[in-house]
Amino acid sequence: MPANLPPQYFEVEEKYRQARTIEEKLYYLKEMLAVVPKHKGTEKLQKEIKTKISKLRKELGKKPKISRTVWYHFEKQGAGQIAVFGSPNSGKSSLVKLLTNANTEIAEYPFSTKTPIAGMMRYENIQIQLIDCPPLKPNLPPWYFHLLRSADVLLYLFDLSQDSLLEECEENFKILEEGKVNIFKKDEANYKKIIFCGNKLDCENSDFRYNLFLEFIRNYLPNEELKIIAISVKEKKNIEDLKRLLFESLEIIRVYTKPPGKPPELEEPIILKKNSNVLEAAKALHKDFYRNLKYARLWDNKNFFGQRVEKNHILKDGDIIEFHI
Repeated sequence: MPANLPPQYFEVEEKYRQARTIEEKLYYLKEMLAVVPKHKGTEKLQKEIKTKISKLRKELGKKPKISRTVWYHFEKQGAGQIAVFGSPNSGKSSLVKLLTNANTEIAEYPFSTKTPIAGMMRYENIQIQLIDCPPLKPNLPPWYFHLLRSADVLLYLFDLSQDSLLEECEENFKILEEGKVNIFKKDEANYKKIIFCGNKLDCENSDFRYNLFLEFIRNYLPNEELKIIAISVKEKKNIEDLKRLLFESLEIIRVYTKPPGKPPELEEPIILKKNSNVLEAAKALHKDFYRNLKYARLWDNKNFFGQRVEKNHILKDGDIIEFHI
């Protein structure tokens, strides 16, 4: 009997192959076991995964207790997960607190954030999860890079009040490279989409430093791939523009459903990846809609006003669908 493994399994399997620590490998093996369909065709695979888990647990048990490392992981919630990181005192915790009301520790001294904290940012009618990561520095524990690799998008915050801005960035990029976090080479392993955000636009000469950084970062990324913005957390300047950029970086769409003969349900949209079609929306709503879908009608306030569309019709953000099964 064929295994018929779902796409989610292969995504997690790839993360397992890239894992560097026992804790990280154990986490992904458990995820693989959870998404494997439970039938006769996968019995051998389930057994292999369980054997690997058992071996890794034994290895972990042999480690001296004093060397056991704390491990951090945040289950993804909302429409997507964005990890916020950067140099000490760049304003990460202040920004995350402003956007999410998360209980982050804010202080004038560096390295006040010692553990990662999650919060939910509201964008229009959806929630986006932000992870406030401790500051970048040499010799970070493996879980730090796991958080960055696990996130959907990275937000790198840099300090526009610092004359040493470019030197700090070069050092930080080396740390990311050593941690196997790839932010520049789109076609290579561990690539993560990243937004560069300059904070403290209210400081003297911040515009000058921002333009210096812009010239600097263009040596790493072409203009068409560069996502960058300058803000002031203190004065709440360009915060709404940043929220919009974070939403757009996730490359998702919001699709709404409409029961036949009733108004659309606009409170809780279906969240889909860009270029998803009608059939994928039906699957995200309920497996019965996916299995029994005959056709759908579409409203988009532009070209479609209840016309019938095919199952492979590509949807856009804000579309309203009426499923017929």
